[in-house]
Amino acid sequence: MADAKLLGQKGAVTEPNGNMTMDEDGAFTSTGTITRTDQLDIDRLSRPAVNPPTVVVQDNTPMLEFTVDTDVVLLNLPIPDKYAGIGGINFYVMWTNDGGVDDNGKAVKVQMSYQTSAVGETIAGSHANSPKSIEDTYTSATGNLLHKTDLMNIAQADLAGKDCIHIKIMFITPAGAALTCEPRMLGMCIEYTAYQVVVA
Repeated sequence: MADAKLLGQKGAVTEPNGNMTMDEDGAFTSTGTITRTDQLDIDRLSRPAVNPPTVVVQDNTPMLEFTVDTDVVLLNLPIPDKYAGIGGINFYVMWTNDGGVDDNGKAVKVQMSYQTSAVGETIAGSHANSPKSIEDTYTSATGNLLHKTDLMNIAQADLAGKDCIHIKIMFITPAGAALTCEPRMLGMCIEYTAYQVVVA
């Protein structure tokens, strides 16, 4: 936040830390950075005509049920305009089981294939650093327990000069003992360092 003293001053003023300025009209602009998380629910994900996951509902919660090594969802994600170009963009998946009580200690593995593109470049194929994958373990004998994978990172270098990320998500066979059912996805999130721009 701006120092309270700035509120009573007129003319262009810069806060001592250099992250916030006030122009002559009294508008504040902050140019610091924050960690931002954007949620992508299942409606943001495209289910292709071939090998789409099945939509299932548990009480209040819609989910996508994946046949392992087969079903996919797709996403065209414009690189966020607030992305500060630091540390790449992280992705994680929210998932659960089918409500069974026999999955404690069982694993899933999420694979994310991707391509990046700028206007005028091809969107075909996958990036040289693709795919990313992460294995996660169900940690309870209680069914329908919400889980969050660790992060899958698309590096800053892969995003430099690009406008869009083209993503394919699937669940694949894990190295550990597999979940006894088909995994269910509630959505995914992206996490990145963003410019903190506030105009008042």
